[in-house]
Amino acid sequence: MAVGKLNLRASKSKIEKLLDRIRTREISVDDLMQFQEWAKATREYPEDEWCKDFGTFKAVGRGLELASFLSKNQPCWGQKLE
Repeated sequence: MAVGKLNLRASKSKIEKLLDRIRTREISVDDLMQFQEWAKATREYPEDEWCKDFGTFKAVGRGLELASFLSKNQPCWGQKLE
């Protein structure tokens, strides 16, 4: 397990993708705020791939690294986090 805070540094393309989904209302502001609070906490993350469902979108990563944001209809990969 990796222990620490999630690395939220994202590439320009990831940020643009996220903002586009917010503009088109695919991602709710409430779910984005829930993600922000969740990501700020120090916690254990699997060393391998993981997925966390926030309702209108999913966050996926590996260890402390955020890999991408998926739409609610895209399948998760890796360990599902509560």
